[in-house]
Amino acid sequence: MAEAVKNDFSKGGVGHAIFQMAVPTTIAQLVNLLYSVVDRVFIGHLPASSSLALTGLGLCLPVISIVIAFARLCGAGGGPLCGIFRGQGNLKRAQRAQGNSFAMLVVLGLALTAVGEVFLQPILFAFGASADTFGYAAAYARIYLIGNVFVMISLGMNSLITAQGFGRTAMVTTMMGAAINLALDPIFIFGLDMGVEGAALATVIAQMCS
Repeated sequence: MAEAVKNDFSKGGVGHAIFQMAVPTTIAQLVNLLYSVVDRVFIGHLPASSSLALTGLGLCLPVISIVIAFARLCGAGGGPLCGIFRGQGNLKRAQRAQGNSFAMLVVLGLALTAVGEVFLQPILFAFGASADTFGYAAAYARIYLIGNVFVMISLGMNSLITAQGFGRTAMVTTMMGAAINLALDPIFIFGLDMGVEGAALATVIAQMCS
């Protein structure tokens, strides 16, 4: 009951509610950027192949952006609907919106994984891969796509968590994932000598934990 009152946006000022939700959300978005930055920092220190590896990782950015876009489609669409229904006092429809969003994240995540694995080569070459960089790009993208469902759930459901008034929870889960990624990158990339595959695996595990 205390949590229900705490997250009742009909109580208190509008400005305070916006500030209370906007600050954690902004921090979470900034922390999300650390995933790609941290990967590039460590991959840039690979001996002998850092330039090609960084180029290959850069070629995966459009693939990652597509995944994020579909995750936002479900989260940014379902979150406001969930909030509207909660405001109307219709918790059943709010739960349905949340459940539908989760189901769409899983279905779209599996679909993107299948399409990406089948058409990965032409997709990467369309984005500018060469014979030298394709191996690095494909190594990262294949592992990232295998764990694509976890990435989408982590990104998409955070919007619904925020819509229910748990902005800090969404922020903490994002920060936890970024911290795990930061800890696992050097272990997988250098300790286990996995290179770009290690960076992708660290990202997927971090999103899974998040």
